[in-house]
Amino acid sequence: MTAPHFPYPPVVGDDDDADPDGPRDAPGDDGYDRPTEGPAAGPDQDPPDGRTDPAAGTGPSEGGEADEPEEPLDSADVIRGLADLLGGATIGLGDVRVRGQNATGHGAVAIGTVNVTTAGADGTGRIWYESLSGNDVGELAQGYAPTSSDQQLDRHLKRRHLVCLSGPSASGRFTSAVLAIARRHGLDRACVLGAEQPADLLGSSERLPAGRGYVLRLADSAANAVDGFTLVALAARAEATGMTLILVGDFSRRGQDLAGHVVEHRVPPAVEVFRARLRQQLAGLCVGWCPDGCDGTCVERYVDDECVTHPLLSAYLAGEPRPGEVVPVVELIARTVPHGPALTERLEQLLPRQLRERAAQILDAGRPDGPDGVDAWAADRARAFRLTCAVLAGQPVAEIDQAARRLAGTDLTGTASVGPRLRGPELDSLLGSTLRQAVVVLGDERAAGGRRIEFGAGSEQLRSTLLEVAWTDWWLPGQLLGWLADLVRSDVPGIRQAAAGAIGWSAGRDVRAALETVGDLARERRAGVRQAAAIVLVAMAMQPGLRQRVRTELDQWAAGPAAHLRDTVARAYGLGLARLWPDAALVQLRLVAQARMQRRNNSVVRGLVEVYRDGHAATLVPELVDWTSDDPEVRLHAARTLRVLADRWAEPPREHWPELLDLVRRRIVSPGDVAALWAVALGMPQTAYRSWRTLGFWLNRADGNPEVAAHCVALLRHVIAGRPPLRHRLDHQVRHVWRPIMPRNELLDAVHALIDEDLS
Repeated sequence: MTAPHFPYPPVVGDDDDADPDGPRDAPGDDGYDRPTEGPAAGPDQDPPDGRTDPAAGTGPSEGGEADEPEEPLDSADVIRGLADLLGGATIGLGDVRVRGQNATGHGAVAIGTVNVTTAGADGTGRIWYESLSGNDVGELAQGYAPTSSDQQLDRHLKRRHLVCLSGPSASGRFTSAVLAIARRHGLDRACVLGAEQPADLLGSSERLPAGRGYVLRLADSAANAVDGFTLVALAARAEATGMTLILVGDFSRRGQDLAGHVVEHRVPPAVEVFRARLRQQLAGLCVGWCPDGCDGTCVERYVDDECVTHPLLSAYLAGEPRPGEVVPVVELIARTVPHGPALTERLEQLLPRQLRERAAQILDAGRPDGPDGVDAWAADRARAFRLTCAVLAGQPVAEIDQAARRLAGTDLTGTASVGPRLRGPELDSLLGSTLRQAVVVLGDERAAGGRRIEFGAGSEQLRSTLLEVAWTDWWLPGQLLGWLADLVRSDVPGIRQAAAGAIGWSAGRDVRAALETVGDLARERRAGVRQAAAIVLVAMAMQPGLRQRVRTELDQWAAGPAAHLRDTVARAYGLGLARLWPDAALVQLRLVAQARMQRRNNSVVRGLVEVYRDGHAATLVPELVDWTSDDPEVRLHAARTLRVLADRWAEPPREHWPELLDLVRRRIVSPGDVAALWAVALGMPQTAYRSWRTLGFWLNRADGNPEVAAHCVALLRHVIAGRPPLRHRLDHQVRHVWRPIMPRNELLDAVHALIDEDLS
């Protein structure tokens, strides 16, 4: 592929007199549009005067109330998050960042004093970088377990100046990137970069020191929103200034459309992570009571002969936990260096076996003879706090305490939304010794109260066991469901989603009560609450015995008049149910799409994309073509779906093919059907801007690949055939938008010839 040269940040706009820096918008954080309603144009809409204005705001919600921002979620993440709570059930599922000039800290790796510098003179503070000291990077390397992707990353950095290192969180990807920079530029020339969006680095005022390497960590939402043209422009700027840039994030959903720039981080074996980290923690210590002076061999014997070969630890490491999960185990062992029976006792605490007995012991806080007993007056609060830890694992301590007080019946009228910080002894008393050994209290200044509680490695199943014991032994079901529904109505997305999973779990014990609860939540005006209600439905459907009840409920909601219930149906399909019932999804989503409420939501589109991702493209594409001949509301969702599908790229070894075009090549979908959808998406004001932009990226990637280019030209011939407005718009794009951005793209000549051919 011929690499284009961009005289300005590469954005495919709609106007020849647009701002020379191009519009600064990007797709939504999760890759979807942010649709709007009313006279103000949104990111994909052209205002009435014909100019592209991607910076327009979000329209009001139904009834004149502004709705809350929707938390972007992926169905795979939702299903995996529910699997632990539901005993491994699933639905056909396949396989820090920080901001501010004075921010420090890098995930699982703590680096000491750093030199923080702010780049950029625009006064916004959006760009900053930290220069890491050579000593700190050297210490980081000592505890690092090499992985097979390190050499691949080094080879990519020799050939190009920008690489995307893709991997899940807590997998060691950030450490791998920092050390790759150090190998490339030297230990003292590695920097950590911060930016609101990668496109911010393209501003004329953003000039970073040359000859250095920079690591930019991206949240999942930012990684999903990285624009292909922006990536090419960043690479060109990095090459021009002689610097190296590594974008670190989870690009697993973007690997194909960013092919050539992405290196998959391969997680090192858990046993090697354990060895490397424990050796670093014990470096310089004598752990074997050496009689004639310690030469360090006792550390090797302790790590290899006593720890790694221990049956409990060996079984745990064989399960290949992530590095971020192994680190707490290492730290707890290194704290006291237990031997023999003491090591076994410690591992049994970390990796419990008798879950129900432990759960009963944890919740029986009022037993005076028990190890976790507290004063009688505090027993109810402690019990509620411990159960809340199981429901809201991963949330701040202060939020858990507030939720526990509600469950215990404490009157919170007039109190602050977040209570005072719990001191160490008080927190330990509330947790009790047994639960305290199963959870990890993490310091997090971004969290209210400064700390979070998470279940430690090997203790995940204890969460559902605590719920089971609470349901059968301590609280009435109605009381627990009312409390969980109250949590779902919280303003904190993490709390809403965690509580929704617990309600879905409860359906296995009382399905009627759970359906009544989720019905009330699905009628809420707030989008975040309806999203949580959809998670409840997914959790229920993940339990085979409940699927028929869920299916019946969805049929009634989709066909009924309640707009919010119908919206919840679409959200449930988008969060995983489309994998279970694809045929029902197409029928019910069309009913939902007819509502005007869906103009400002992407719920229908997400559900349709889920049907596509599950291998039903041959059914979905003709169905969407039929949607384009229906009412305008339904047509809009067909156009939005095409725009999202056009951003997908085929799997290796055909990663240079747009996935839709590859399906046309393989005759899975009709070229006429795909062209009809493209014509609608390119012609509708709400979707035209990003659709033309995506089409330009197709042509950029196809240049230099004759087979792909031929199919692109053939598809464009279908698109403009009999559609003069689109033919003129394509001519405008070639002359005034794509040609200035891609002056060396030879495929544009063929496209222009196609326009002339059509004119004749």
